[in-house]
Amino acid sequence: MSRAFRLGIFVFFTLLFLAAGVFLIGEKHFMFQQTYQLKAQFQDVAGLDNGADVRLGGIHLGNVKYISLPETPDGKLTVVMDMSNSTRNLIRQNSVATIKTEGLLGNKYVEISFGSDKAGEIASGDTIKGETPVDFSDATMSAMNQAKAAAASFAEDADALKQNFLLRGFFNKRGYEDPTELTKNRISQMPSGKTAKSFVYDAGDVFDKSDNAKLKNEKTFDEAGKFLESNKFRLAVVATSAGTGDTEKDKTLTQARAKVVRDLLVQKYKFDDTKLKVIGLGKSANAGDPGKVEILVYD
Repeated sequence: MSRAFRLGIFVFFTLLFLAAGVFLIGEKHFMFQQTYQLKAQFQDVAGLDNGADVRLGGIHLGNVKYISLPETPDGKLTVVMDMSNSTRNLIRQNSVATIKTEGLLGNKYVEISFGSDKAGEIASGDTIKGETPVDFSDATMSAMNQAKAAAASFAEDADALKQNFLLRGFFNKRGYEDPTELTKNRISQMPSGKTAKSFVYDAGDVFDKSDNAKLKNEKTFDEAGKFLESNKFRLAVVATSAGTGDTEKDKTLTQARAKVVRDLLVQKYKFDDTKLKVIGLGKSANAGDPGKVEILVYD
């Protein structure tokens, strides 16, 4: 094979590959098809470049020719696109151009929506509405902030549940479950006037230990309960007091003890429980060392 022949074959294939490249590039940029110009305006093109694809229904049917800056600071960017003539009957005056991304971090392209039959036809050089794209970094940051807020809220709720669980265990050991219930049916001071009947108990005989409100024997209050059930009364008060200890802690403890006694009477005997109140007197000099429990009935 002569040198000239080999050179001829090389030139032939080089021209063939060059022609194929030109054809492919021309096909991509619609160089061998009739096109028309279409415009869309955006506040931000989010990294869209010249030559980017323009799609209709997901099909590549145009290219971004160039992007022009606005004439004034409050104007919008104009994206000029070369579109295949085959799209003229599908793109209408109410079509919308949106800038999208291939995947999460891929190339930007323009997606144009189909117009409606009732909308006016477009002419070369017309401008359609552009929808400003969502900034991925802003959306990611917003999602991260929401996730952080949700995590913080979850941690706070979990901590509150944990604390509530531990507190309930602490109070359960002392004979009552929820400290917020201690304020129900409470009166701030003892009623004035003489009592029609009173029942007095030594706290040491009533409660399991000196620092809790667990009852030893529910039958202890049978006499008082039967009296409330059998007699009319204007008001009755369960008053408890402690003889020694910390004043503030004993205030809570005596209030809890009064509540526990009231709950027992209300559940076991039939009477108007709205007339039965409680008061925790805390540490009192007249209570004696273990403290005392009084059920005072007023006519």
